[in-house]
Amino acid sequence: MSRKMWIGLWVLSVLMMMRGTVVTAQDNGRIDVNNYERTMQQMIFEVVNFHALGEFNLRVFQLVNASNDPLYIAPLLDVGYFTLGSNDLHFEINRVLSHLTGQPFGPNWTAYFNWAGENDIATPPGYDAFKGRLLATLIDEDFQQFLYPGVEENARINLAEIVWGGVAVDGIPSLVNARQITPQAAMLEGETLPQYCREDDCRYPAPDELVFGVSINGDNRAYPLRVLNWHEMFNDVIGFAPLYDAPGGDALCNFRAPIVFDAIARDGDAWVNIIGTSPGCPVSDGWLAVDAVEWLDSTWDDVRPQLPDTNDGDIALWSDVRVAGRVVGQPIMLAYCTLCGSGVLYNPVIDDLVVDGESLGTVALEFGSTGLLMRSNKLMYDRTTFTVWNQMTGEPVVGKLVDSGIQLERLPVVVTDWATWLDQHPDTSVLSLDTGYRRNYENGAAYADYFNRAELMFPVWQQNTEQFANKDVVYTLLLNDTPKAYPLEYLIPEQVTNDVLAGTNLVLVSRETPQRDFFEPGGASVRAYQRGDHSFAPGASPFEVVDERGVVWAVTEDALVSPDGDSLPRLPGSLAFWFGWYGFFPETQVYQPA
Repeated sequence: MSRKMWIGLWVLSVLMMMRGTVVTAQDNGRIDVNNYERTMQQMIFEVVNFHALGEFNLRVFQLVNASNDPLYIAPLLDVGYFTLGSNDLHFEINRVLSHLTGQPFGPNWTAYFNWAGENDIATPPGYDAFKGRLLATLIDEDFQQFLYPGVEENARINLAEIVWGGVAVDGIPSLVNARQITPQAAMLEGETLPQYCREDDCRYPAPDELVFGVSINGDNRAYPLRVLNWHEMFNDVIGFAPLYDAPGGDALCNFRAPIVFDAIARDGDAWVNIIGTSPGCPVSDGWLAVDAVEWLDSTWDDVRPQLPDTNDGDIALWSDVRVAGRVVGQPIMLAYCTLCGSGVLYNPVIDDLVVDGESLGTVALEFGSTGLLMRSNKLMYDRTTFTVWNQMTGEPVVGKLVDSGIQLERLPVVVTDWATWLDQHPDTSVLSLDTGYRRNYENGAAYADYFNRAELMFPVWQQNTEQFANKDVVYTLLLNDTPKAYPLEYLIPEQVTNDVLAGTNLVLVSRETPQRDFFEPGGASVRAYQRGDHSFAPGASPFEVVDERGVVWAVTEDALVSPDGDSLPRLPGSLAFWFGWYGFFPETQVYQPA
């Protein structure tokens, strides 16, 4: 069978799956442009035919042009996106766009798209179903989980602004409870995986490479950007509990969440004997307090009678029992938009999540990548409701949760160099290179070209380059719904920056990170804290600040701490490219040095 015949059969199968909605080529003469649904389906047909056979009929576009109906601008932009290049179909689509918009942009599809975003254009009836079907037909049927009939009615964004990001749904796979290892094990991984060496440097992580540093309740973890550049998101559970040699005995080490272990016995209602391995823990069995454990698909009331009690002396039964559990921890989710240089750490736990009128109780949402973008910003989705969320704002924008009033809680995170993070947190764990995916985890392998040039990869209509370049890095805060950007070029020389935002006295502590022969979204480790009535200046080290009385405060991950034990809590903030932040917060304040 010839390739052309095979492709023709594929096109026929696509059309058969869409029968009843797609207008066939023979129906071109009977197209009624007042019927938006059938006209838009004919557009899909022509694009499919164009890609499969190199053939198309311009009749539908000529009729749309004659209709003078601006509601067709949005679907024309969508089909035009999939015909980019020097071809007659793309030229015809742009000709119609020029006529309907009244703009002289010629064959410049991006200019029409940005004009549409700036003017918040209206879309035709059935546009949500059309867009989902277009993406499902050409790319991945799973896009219809997000874009389906009626979803546009309560969407918080204009669906016309959504563009395909070049991958299928979860084509950039998020990490879920990915393996964490000790720094020593990480160095060994680097030495034994030469395919990830950068020239002759096989260290993992390399001392000067950037990591996302997360510290919650004393558990310190590092997530190198060289890995996250390929995954753009992690879902994890952070926290640990002491593992004891006996009930009420001596602590052996800390057992980390979310590693699953087997419980084999109990000591009354207070202790469980477990078998499992955890990074930095030299033993594989010990005792955990019952209140530090959560059970997989069960409760303590169900587990208790299954476990032999050491008080009964029934030791022989221990080896016959295995009940899966893990340490209670804090679920976290890092949403990392590589294109806009923004990694925001969120708390994905929703209290009393209500979906379709039914309460699901407290739920820790797990997130993935839609494969779609808005203003070059990652659109993510939760795997419970398939609602689409904005990475930068933490808000649901399309789907079942848009009217829920939910906004994800932001958590503190820092982008810093590995050597400094390890020096400050020798007990840290670090993300393993063994992620379960085959990617080139060499330093600088992912997005290096994009990070190191000024141009953007996707259209962004809302830009402001009068004061800062698009990819200038800023530290961002959102307090009491008030956004503010702090350019690193101002923070680095100041080291300590006292400011006020939304009625909150705050201080930013900044330290420049090492420069390398390639760039990643970083440049300085920045942490923000409340400062009360104090005013701070740099101390003798980057991890000390001095108040107006000369008192030295320690800079920790949780707070600024005085010698007397007073503390000023940390505030959640994150880095971003200027264009990424401004694209969703055009009203942002911008810090200016005094």
